Amino acid sequence: MLAYPFGPLVEGTWVERRKRFMLDVALPDGTMITAHCPNTGAMTGLTNPGARVLLSVSDNPKRRYRHTLEAVEADGVWVGANTQNPNRVALALARARVAPFPAAGEIRPEVKYGKAERIDILVTGEDGRRTFIEIKNVHMLERPGEASFPDCVTARGAKHLGALADVVAAGDDALTVFLVQRGDCDVFRLARHIDTAYGEGFDRALAAGVRFAALRCSISPEGIHADGLIPILDGMTDVQLSQAARVAA
Repeated sequence: MLAYPFGPLVEGTWVERRKRFMLDVALPDGTMITAHCPNTGAMTGLTNPGARVLLSVSDNPKRRYRHTLEAVEADGVWVGANTQNPNRVALALARARVAPFPAAGEIRPEVKYGKAERIDILVTGEDGRRTFIEIKNVHMLERPGEASFPDCVTARGAKHLGALADVVAAGDDALTVFLVQRGDCDVFRLARHIDTAYGEGFDRALAAGVRFAALRCSISPEGIHADGLIPILDGMTDVQLSQAARVAA
């Protein structure tokens, strides 16, 4: 299903990423522009000069840069590069009651909880039990057909895992969804060699009862299409995978 439409896009060519949030792009007519790069990560595998890019265009006169990076072509497919889009996709799928999101309950995005934490999506059932849902953007491909996360050390991500474990200990439900923004992956695996602390946090959270799911999306100039769940090949038993994939009651 088309979970998030882009609207009209402009194609260009990657020239240089500057100051993390700025990307120099060459348009087809040779014009050089600077686009906003909404991605704070390393963007491993995507920062290739000469790669094709897709840019959205804003008509807001107050914006310094009218263009925003949405996708980069890598390994022959479009890969989502805007880290704000996974939350938008997840919220649309949660409202559509698509697995692994709960089948019922009140849905609220960006809710504060715990010690100054903020959860991406909170679903509250009629019985008052809450499901705390954290969304992680995934774009990296280290082996053919295998999506990986994280692409750099993420102390914030490890902290989130601990907070979700606390949620489960308090009697609520917790789910982390690795939202893969590329359609050429059949499985997901943690990049433990990049961030050992996140891998250890994953193990502790899994043991505490936090559920995990990997959701693959395909990117096209039309938008982001949700393809469905893919297996997590990282320490999860068949039972745990089944629990992660089920639609919560």
